[in-house]
Amino acid sequence: MYLKKRTESLVIRCIALFCACVLFLTAVDLLIPRGEAKVYENLIRLHVIADGDGAEEQRIKLLVRDAIVAECGDLFEGLTDSETAIKTVNANLDRIRSVADRVLEAEEAGYKAEVVFGREDYPVREYEGFILPSGNYYSLRVLLGRSEGQNWWCVLFPPLCFGASGSSFSDAGIDSGSSKVFTDRKYSFRFRLIELFWR
Repeated sequence: MYLKKRTESLVIRCIALFCACVLFLTAVDLLIPRGEAKVYENLIRLHVIADGDGAEEQRIKLLVRDAIVAECGDLFEGLTDSETAIKTVNANLDRIRSVADRVLEAEEAGYKAEVVFGREDYPVREYEGFILPSGNYYSLRVLLGRSEGQNWWCVLFPPLCFGASGSSFSDAGIDSGSSKVFTDRKYSFRFRLIELFWR
């Protein structure tokens, strides 16, 4: 009789714990800011990866970065949606690669650049006063030589890399309420909730 009561009590506790977990997860789910999900689909990031970590490889990486920013910034002027930006990137991969290769040749680097556009996983990053959550973004990767060195990155669209006048998250379809999360540190805990369910 005692064993039966103890078993029943254990079952009741397990059911109560399960219900509590369901309620907790439901409450957490309601706190996740749905508007920010657009960041994964509407932002495009530029990722320049150096051949290696030596001073020379890192110097060349920055020269490639400067050339791409200087010569390809016009590609994104006036663009107002990410779909057009994605098409623009795909149509200009050869142009971007030729800019990088020209720098590498001028510096007698001894290697070429590979330019790849697709999806890439990024950790949490702070950039120019806002925070981007970890996740899978559209990414233009400029791979220099072995691509084993430290990288440089920025936001390609909206064209924040190029200092385009008036560029903001609204260009990527992220409303002002959502973009507040990127600029105010007290909201950064909300990204941790996203990351909890991302993994």
